[in-house]
Amino acid sequence: MSGAAAEPAASSTAGPSPSFNRRATTLLLPASLNLGITHVLAPALNGLMARSVEPEAAIGGYAIAMGVMGLVALPQMRIQQLTLVFLDDQGSLSRLRRFVALFALLSGLVAAVVAFTPVLDLLLDGVFATTGALRSESAAALVALMPFPVLAIIRTHLYGVALRIGRPRLIWFGTGAGAVAVIIFAALVLWLDPSAGAAIAAIAVTAGAGVETVVLVAGTTGPLRRDLAASAGLPPTYGALLRFFGPLLVAAFLPAVTQPVINAILTRAPEPEASVAAVSLTFGVNQIFLIALWGVQPTLLALMGRGESPAAARRFANIVGLITVGPAAVIAFIPPLTSLVVHDWLGATGRLQEMTEAGLRILALLPPILVQEAIFTSAILRVRRAHLLVYVNAIRLVGLAAILLIGVSVTDLSGGVIGVAAIGGALVIEAIATVALGLGAQRQLERGWLPQTSL
Repeated sequence: MSGAAAEPAASSTAGPSPSFNRRATTLLLPASLNLGITHVLAPALNGLMARSVEPEAAIGGYAIAMGVMGLVALPQMRIQQLTLVFLDDQGSLSRLRRFVALFALLSGLVAAVVAFTPVLDLLLDGVFATTGALRSESAAALVALMPFPVLAIIRTHLYGVALRIGRPRLIWFGTGAGAVAVIIFAALVLWLDPSAGAAIAAIAVTAGAGVETVVLVAGTTGPLRRDLAASAGLPPTYGALLRFFGPLLVAAFLPAVTQPVINAILTRAPEPEASVAAVSLTFGVNQIFLIALWGVQPTLLALMGRGESPAAARRFANIVGLITVGPAAVIAFIPPLTSLVVHDWLGATGRLQEMTEAGLRILALLPPILVQEAIFTSAILRVRRAHLLVYVNAIRLVGLAAILLIGVSVTDLSGGVIGVAAIGGALVIEAIATVALGLGAQRQLERGWLPQTSL
């Protein structure tokens, strides 16, 4: 091993220096906002839909539609990780662009089939068993979300590019422009047609993704041409990219089915519209307080890609997890604040309010556990053992199914509480499995091993 490769390991016994913390925070903040902005916007979108003509059907219909299109846009879940690991020079950039374009095209074709063919009826009537207003809202949202998968995949790749080449300001600007566009379009649709329901959020999210994509294309083209090194060797082959990305895609599929599986069960339970809406509201509010955690994994990958100490990066991530738990617990366990958020800000009342508040208490204390999953997943990806994540997420899916079945068949809990408990329990199971399977990768990194930049 070269001295350059060994140097990070030599410094790993000391705590993170102030300069390290500054470098890490500079990457963490925009990465967290970028990956978490959807969850920041979710309560605002739910609040706007709650003021439509049929609020519960609108919120539930959008949740179902976004769950389906989230599956179609599945490659976006791992495209950023692929970009961070493989982007080194002009040759690798060219291969990555073609690879990303292929998956964007495939996702767009699938989205069109879902939105405009009898597959739509199969999903809404057969899989989700929706009827009445909930079905019509879901169908309208699926049509409006049809372009979203293509835009989401391209957008996520470009954010990975910006993070890898050290352009945090571009991430801030792109994320901010997209968020503003979402709110403006949602408010405009609601003002023009209060009966639009789920389409309020669906149109806004699609438009926001389009704005972000345009901003990122404009902002990355010049820096990539000027600053990215010329091809230093053979670029990664498409086979190598697929061998890394394939397991990641399978691993992404398993957690992506979480929301559709929960919705499919809750639509068959008592109070289906309120239950589906409560899970959506709870998860949306909770993710606001976890926004910093969304940036932990890409930040760790970017830091280690630059030769930073894995041990120092791990300690920094744990600090982020401990800081994050405070606000989530305060909102969840102080009733006046909980009611302020759920009732006054989001407009939830009655059973919807009760289930949402109970769900927030279930998820409030998870951040220190979730950050362990991010740490050890980053280690697994850095040493390119992506296949381990397939096992992790298979275990998570089994745990999710078990919690749902037990909750529905054994307890008399409300559907909203069962759904949130299943989400929280599955995340805990995932974290435990990731730590168990990722210990070897983390130890390998902390001993100073670094992978070659070319395959």
